[in-house]
Amino acid sequence: MKFTIFSSTLLAFFSFAIYTYAAPAPVAKELSSRELTPGDCVSLFKFTRGVYHGTSDQSCVNLVENCRFTVADNNITDIWGVQSCVAAATCQGVTPLVEMVQCTQSEVGSDVSVPDAQETESLDYNIYATIVGDCAWQEGGCPITQQNYIDFVYGTLSDIATDTWPDVNNVIANWWDYITAWTATGDTVPYLNFNDWLHYSNSQ
Repeated sequence: MKFTIFSSTLLAFFSFAIYTYAAPAPVAKELSSRELTPGDCVSLFKFTRGVYHGTSDQSCVNLVENCRFTVADNNITDIWGVQSCVAAATCQGVTPLVEMVQCTQSEVGSDVSVPDAQETESLDYNIYATIVGDCAWQEGGCPITQQNYIDFVYGTLSDIATDTWPDVNNVIANWWDYITAWTATGDTVPYLNFNDWLHYSNSQ
């Protein structure tokens, strides 16, 4: 039922959002695509997987693994239409996650490839609604709160039947706080700003 009201609600949401949207912070590094060699992929998986801002987390590894094989095994190109990928991006960083997915697609001989982050499709609004709840479907929508984000991470881990769980202090300080710092929208993050973060933050 939520899907049937999506088009009319989304139109109202975006007409409202232009007044509440805050411009993203400047990108720290120039975005550029690169051809990933087998050596690049080995290095990514060996040294980078599950490590974000110098902190390693096994639960993040589990999100990354679910994301990359869900995408590769199902010939998916819309990475932000996969819930575990959205969650994984926030704990792994957008750039290394996209590259790991591209490496995995190459390894399994997929006929398709996820594009670089800035060329990916917009975040699936149904996934956004999973994060913020029913208020997503109200006129103007609603932004992600810290508690929304925590619940989303733990809920996604539960969905993939993880065997490890992150420390909530790490979830806040090392994952959520970096998103709010980049979006510069205060204590909450609206859809458009989170979508920009997934495309342009070059987080790693």
